[in-house]
Parts: sequence; structure tokens; C-alpha cells
Amino acid sequence: MKWLNEPPQWQLSDGRLTFRTSGQVDFWRHTLVNTVRDSGHLYYDTVDGDFVARVRFGGDYRDQYDQNGLVVRQDAENYLKAGVEFVLGSWEERYFYNGPARLVNAALTAHGWSEWSVLPQSDEVHDAIWMEVRREGATFFVAHSLDGSTFTPIKLFALPDAGPVMVGPYATSPTGNGFDVWFDSLDIKQ
Repeated sequence: MKWLNEPPQWQLSDGRLTFRTSGQVDFWRHTLVNTVRDSGHLYYDTVDGDFVARVRFGGDYRDQYDQNGLVVRQDAENYLKAGVEFVLGSWEERYFYNGPARLVNAALTAHGWSEWSVLPQSDEVHDAIWMEVRREGATFFVAHSLDGSTFTPIKLFALPDAGPVMVGPYATSPTGNGFDVWFDSLDIKQ
């Protein structure tokens, strides 16, 4: 595996990846803020053909939009990031949450435009979550789990022109000065 935008501090020990993100880094293109950022940290393997990728992860969420999870990336204009994103009571000026919230989400960027899909806010705070992406041809299925065995679907999408894709854990801190994340149980099977 290798890095796209290697973080300043990271460690891989006994199957557990830990790192601290750089500040002001993200994967996002155009939508809402007309900003293009391709500076987030992605630890990936290149996978060709059908696969199932799973990872368990958590972090020290503090700043608005701190996020981590799993990425599937064709290129800088076509990718999915799925995981947890932290919001401090509101997401933009029209969408409010009951205090700080860790939102399970899946954001697809297609043809250079990003979108964001989020599950309803949960009253429970979990220290870890599992994310899974399954590829069958050009179709991708995204699911999450709290226990690593029962997975609930959250998104279906296609990358019709995708050949080999980059797959692996990612983290960003778009507004903060960086945050600490961890990943374990990474499994990518073809």
C-alpha cells in the first residue's frame, strides 16, 4: 500500500494504522463552496476488478468537518469517500443538529462535482464504526456496521468508466489543524 498525500506523522503496527492529519486538507470539488481540494490523506492499494473492502475506524473528532473512513478513487474527479464526518451543531447555515454530531455519510464525486449524503443523527456515540464497499463491475455498494457483522446499505453508485481504482482508509480535516485517527481490520478481497 502507498500514500496519496502522506500525512506528517503516521505509524503502521500489528495491522493498526494511526496518523495525524495535516490541517486544512480535504477531498472535495466545486459543489456549494466552489472549492477544489485534493489534499486529504489516503492510504491505498490499487485494485482491478470486483472486490469487497472493509475497515474499522475511529478518531479524536474535534473540529468542524473532521472526517475519516474508506475511499474508492478512480481519479481526482471521480471518487467516493464514506465514513464519519463531525459537525459542531450545524452544517452550513440551514441544517442544524442536536449539538456536536458524528454523521455516517457517503460523498460521491462524479465528473468533478461532489455531493454529500448523510444518515440521520444518532443519539448514540460509537467509538468505532465499520465501512464496507463492494464492487461488481461498474456498480459499487456502500454499507456501514456498528459490530462488523451486520451491515446496513447507505449508498449505491456507478463509475462506468473505472478500470483499476485506489481503495483504502482516508482522513481529512478541512477546517481544523489536524486530528488523530486510527484504522484496523482493513481487508480488501478480490
